[in-house]
Amino acid sequence: MLNQIAGIATVVLVVLCTIFAFRYGKNNEVGKALVLIFACGLVLRIFSGTDFYLNPWDERYHALAAKSLLDYPLTPTLYDDPALDYDYRDWVNNHIWVHKPPMTLWMMAASMKIFGINEIAVRVPSILFSSLGIFLTFFIAKHFFDDKIALLASFFYAINGLLIDLAVGHQPTDHPDTLFIFFVELGIFFSVYYLHRTSSAALFLVGVATGFSVLTKWLPGLLVIAILFLLLLHKESWKKATLHCLIVFAIAFIVFIPWQIYVYSAFPEEAAWESYFNYRHLFEPLDGHDGTVFYQLAMMPRIFGQLIYIPLLLFFYSLYRRQISADKLVLVLWFALPYFFFSFVATKMPGYVMISAPAIFIMLSWSFWAINEKMKNPKYRIATMFLLTLLIVLPIRYSIERVKPFENKDRNPGWTKELRKLENKVGASKAAVFNIEHYIEAMFYANVSAYPFIPDQKQIDKAVGRGFKVFIYDDSRIPPEIRHQHNVFVLSHD
Repeated sequence: MLNQIAGIATVVLVVLCTIFAFRYGKNNEVGKALVLIFACGLVLRIFSGTDFYLNPWDERYHALAAKSLLDYPLTPTLYDDPALDYDYRDWVNNHIWVHKPPMTLWMMAASMKIFGINEIAVRVPSILFSSLGIFLTFFIAKHFFDDKIALLASFFYAINGLLIDLAVGHQPTDHPDTLFIFFVELGIFFSVYYLHRTSSAALFLVGVATGFSVLTKWLPGLLVIAILFLLLLHKESWKKATLHCLIVFAIAFIVFIPWQIYVYSAFPEEAAWESYFNYRHLFEPLDGHDGTVFYQLAMMPRIFGQLIYIPLLLFFYSLYRRQISADKLVLVLWFALPYFFFSFVATKMPGYVMISAPAIFIMLSWSFWAINEKMKNPKYRIATMFLLTLLIVLPIRYSIERVKPFENKDRNPGWTKELRKLENKVGASKAAVFNIEHYIEAMFYANVSAYPFIPDQKQIDKAVGRGFKVFIYDDSRIPPEIRHQHNVFVLSHD
């Protein structure tokens, strides 16, 4: 009930902000309109992100690995102190966790350092950076078009359901993809800024943002350099553009290569395996994430609205007919490169291509206003109004579907309350806790080593031999010879 009340309040607030943003935009009070659109996006992300539990895929793993960095900033771990033997090739159960580059984990750890070890602190960086992307989208769109197109593009960004889901951990690849989208867009923003204010500082910032994007999601972050090159071709010779891109790459290289050197020297087996595992993504549909070569394109109507192909085709056609200046080809490249690459990657995930989302929002916004011009012709007025309404309503519908403001949802379920008491139950001892369903979350809430199964005698001896006190959550399946051992303690569920 409380969730529904909060959801209704959120919807009312977002609707009011949207109405006033439209009015301010119509009166050319662009700054006020943009702030209200930012407020819409921030409110939606905060509401959707105030779940007091960790989401199963992949947030709980990211949160636990980030927590380990509070004590050892250069040593991300899943099982910080394993009670049992582990396979370093099993990324959901191993010790050293280099399954993802470190930038996202560092950001989450910094947030937990400031706000404490809790679920909301885990999401603060993603909520913040995802919301800041609204501003970046506006300023990049304004470089190519006018204020009204830029405002609508930022609105599409603010309410997009998948961007919100990624930012609050509801979708796999969650926080790394959110920060990856931000750093790629930040690099493109600085690239645009460099065109207006040619300076070494601006070029340096492009390189730093590119380096951060690589440290977040590896080599696809170099998309920024491809975009920069195309932008520069409209201002300077290809030789000079190439030189500037090489400078940016050198700066990015200096930013990201130290981690690669360190991780291969400190954790050679884990680093080599994860590199091979990432390579397998290209040719094997891992973890059941498969699909045809058309998977990413087929997902577009769900993510951007069922009519998304119409505005995109209109934009491409207008560019082909030179009704749009050639420099707008940058937007097509920004959209096309990730979609082309990830369409041929065997492992399919919707979040992989969302670095293209700002370009799609900008093209969608341009097409919206181009179609709006048709309303001046009475012959097409009704059809045009219907099409324009759907171009707005369908993305809003998807946003509501993902945010679920009217759902009667328990945001603080009993199992999380129980896990928060776990450390008090086991005391200050070095504890190994068995037969616990949410074992990854247990290690986030308490300093224990947790496992989802009932141990056998050999595993108990192994844990005891490593200095652990063994706890098992009560279950009728526990053999009597294990239940009654003097060095095994049975825990009851609250």
